[in-house]
Amino acid sequence: MQRTPSGNPANEDGLLSARPGKHADVAADVEIDRVLASVSATLNDQKVDSFEAERVQKLVTGALGGEEQLTVDDGGGLHDETGARIGAIRKTPSGEWIVDRQNTTAANSDVAIPRVPRKAKIRNLLSSVRSRIS
Repeated sequence: MQRTPSGNPANEDGLLSARPGKHADVAADVEIDRVLASVSATLNDQKVDSFEAERVQKLVTGALGGEEQLTVDDGGGLHDETGARIGAIRKTPSGEWIVDRQNTTAANSDVAIPRVPRKAKIRNLLSSVRSRIS
């Protein structure tokens, strides 16, 4: 087996190969951080009103160079290929979008974040309209 100068396994080109237990198609930490930063910056720069999983999925895929290594659920959870939730996207009451890294080894980290009930969205909209009228 070929090895890199640091002693790690190398592929036939002499480049570092995937370490045992890791898969080459799994998003690396640096890629995950780039995705989280990209999503946060885009949602805040564009002043997006509400979460749209399909729109955010396009941002995530674009930040990964067109590869769908991470998926977005309807509640704002960001999951890797194993299903573990690695990030959460949420909007603060002040309108700022926050994108947090999640602990993939925590209990229930593979569970999707529940979507905000439609009733709550309508209630928030009505509250906003009422406050503008007052």
